[in-house]
Amino acid sequence: MPSHGQYTTERVKYASHGETVAGMLFKPTNVSNPPGVVITGPYSFVKEQAPFQYGTRLADEGFAALIFDPRTVGESTGEPRRLENPKMKNEDARAGLDYLISRGDIDANKLFLAGICQGGPESLDIASYDDRVVGVASVSGYFRDHETDIYMICAGCVNWKPGDDIGAMKMPTPEQGEALYQARLERAKKAREEFEATGKVQYKPLVDPQAADPTTGSLAGLPGPVVWSWYGPWTLKGFDNRYAVMSDLDHFGYTTVPGVAKLTKPALVIHGDNCMNPAAAKRHFESIPTKRKKLVWNNDVSHFQHYDQADCVDRNVGEIAAWFASCM
Repeated sequence: MPSHGQYTTERVKYASHGETVAGMLFKPTNVSNPPGVVITGPYSFVKEQAPFQYGTRLADEGFAALIFDPRTVGESTGEPRRLENPKMKNEDARAGLDYLISRGDIDANKLFLAGICQGGPESLDIASYDDRVVGVASVSGYFRDHETDIYMICAGCVNWKPGDDIGAMKMPTPEQGEALYQARLERAKKAREEFEATGKVQYKPLVDPQAADPTTGSLAGLPGPVVWSWYGPWTLKGFDNRYAVMSDLDHFGYTTVPGVAKLTKPALVIHGDNCMNPAAAKRHFESIPTKRKKLVWNNDVSHFQHYDQADCVDRNVGEIAAWFASCM
């Protein structure tokens, strides 16, 4: 029978734009000079969440898997704390590639990227301009475009209960969603102005179990019981349930559309009808110009099940490992 757990776990640190990024490297013990993969997680992630689940399994498949806390988050340095800046996360992931190359015990010609939720499309974006990346995989992606932003904000207004069919529930109107989006940007703009004038950082809860009002919105960055169903338990494990309000300018000001449309590397996209905005996922996938691309569409699991549900992650890692192997 095949064995499992054939990897070492090493706490590592590496530099990224003047700060120190804290990471963990899972390195297979039965492969010399293994290929490397940097894993980026969902919005607001820390390395112990979804990246940990994928990192350990990819190490079992023979990859040196690096997971990390982005700057300003978790064990990494950087101020102000809890900035949600996707471009900074991309920089930290690329610095992770630098680190893997610098070690000398990982194959610098076989480097990959994998991402979950927000980290998926970000990984596709990085692969479009970083020539060191041989292949890339996105799982249950938060595909950053305007429609998906509105979808995310409106989903926080759905008063979901366990067992309810989310797809059958009434969402706010497009007009209400646009108004809530604009209000978020205005709130973030004022917070940024205050920070630049006084150095004070405005914080609000990251997640809140209460559904947002479709007209007035919510103070939380990711409101509503659907999101709370996954993030909520982490707040009992020391997860820092706050975010810098001015981050919304960075978050909503970033899009993966241009990068994905220029991607020529082999790309794997795993998504489904029960993941975040499936229409956006299909649009992004169709825009990838390379012929070496694969779409795995799974309607049997929901968005958050891709994060850490064992059977789902096992299937996904099987797909990712096989895809990466085909790129080498």
